[in-house]
Amino acid sequence: MMKAIVRWGSVVLSCLAVMLSAFAIAQQDDSEIKGAVCVIRSGERVVMIDEIITKKLSLPGGGVTAGENPKMAAEREVWEETGLVVSANKELARVDNAIIYDCVSDSDIIAFQYNNALDGNVLPSWFAPHYGVEVASAMLIDPRQVSPSRYRFPGQLEWLRGAVLLASDQPTLYIADMIEAAPFWHKFELKWLVELQHSLHKLPQSLHLFAESFILLGLWFANPITAMILVPAIFWRCGTQFGYRLIFALTTTSLLVLIAQQGFALPGPQAYLPEVAKRASYGFGLPSLTAALWACAGILVLQAKNGLALNRASGLLGLVLVWGIIANYYSGASFIIDGLSGALFGALCAWHLIRLELKPEIDLSNLIASRTVWLVLLVVSAITTLVWPIPVFTYWLAAISTILAVIMTWKQESEMTWVSMLTTVLLLLVTNFVVLSIAEQISSSGLASLIVEALRYPLLIVLFTLMVRTTAKAK
Repeated sequence: MMKAIVRWGSVVLSCLAVMLSAFAIAQQDDSEIKGAVCVIRSGERVVMIDEIITKKLSLPGGGVTAGENPKMAAEREVWEETGLVVSANKELARVDNAIIYDCVSDSDIIAFQYNNALDGNVLPSWFAPHYGVEVASAMLIDPRQVSPSRYRFPGQLEWLRGAVLLASDQPTLYIADMIEAAPFWHKFELKWLVELQHSLHKLPQSLHLFAESFILLGLWFANPITAMILVPAIFWRCGTQFGYRLIFALTTTSLLVLIAQQGFALPGPQAYLPEVAKRASYGFGLPSLTAALWACAGILVLQAKNGLALNRASGLLGLVLVWGIIANYYSGASFIIDGLSGALFGALCAWHLIRLELKPEIDLSNLIASRTVWLVLLVVSAITTLVWPIPVFTYWLAAISTILAVIMTWKQESEMTWVSMLTTVLLLLVTNFVVLSIAEQISSSGLASLIVEALRYPLLIVLFTLMVRTTAKAK
């Protein structure tokens, strides 16, 4: 009976996580709510947004709230997603309960001269309310250059290509950069970044390609696939008890860093200077989440295996941190100060956990396995999702609810073998690939994309827990 309650409880918690995130972020994605969309034209180009949840391009727009005038909804959505203040004029079409308006900016459209990988001109929009929430970037782009597979509604793309000339033409002011709009401590790093990239470009081509590839290889430290390989390896080498302690540390560190990012609200280098971007990134970067997680995990592993001392292991951790910070800086994703502050943040989180472990009156293992502790984390995650309805908080809400369900069935785990570790890694990688493939197929629906992505990490957590419990060897 108790097992059935636990199972149903975990299901309910996961469903609540998805439902809360759906109401917080995607409440305007209901197909029964009339939508309002804008075509903002400049020459043969229109303003499009690169959506975070669906990872597709679309016209700026969204749902119409109860009692709201559709034109006002279109104008509001454009401001929230692009930072442009527009006036919605005539209707261009009605498609799937959505009105597509001809919208004109109240001032010249400002765009960067640099053409990105999609041959679009990025708009400076980091100040828009939904930057990093729903929108990774906004850009002026020729619809004829957009692949149907890249557009959220491929069936409407042909219409858009023919309807561009029906919209009002308006001027665009092209600028080289917006370095002067950055905080003064970022201005220096932006100039250094330009000089660094130009210096590498002056090298012989073969040497330039090698140096750049080597630097950017450090971006793999921020890839979720890396975590799917390293976490099972740590459970194998350090034991399951330490592994659960590490999961707790990384969860709390992530929540604190993400809250700090929203508080500082400072974007990365490519927001001010798109030409430095070597990979796509979005959102705020101070402090760096990647650096914080590596510093926290690395210090805890060192303390568990070798003790905290100056040795080859600590030197390797320092090298990984420096490599990752430089890679993100060179790629235009984050500043050096973002990485350094993230590493300090992660180190402090690890230090506090080590201090708790050293106190004889505290049983850290039982504390981490406490349902009360994880319930507190769940409440904090739910509150942050409501305050800052961004996808990453939604994903953590779903993940923490799943971990809580796991904790409710927690028991002293046996140790993993190297065979079970490799099997677990392979299963996680395959499952992750399947889920991402499903997300690609349903990308036309923002709500469905959000739900699939929110369920991806809980699914991986459940699979990982089952593998630990069923394939490990007895002590």
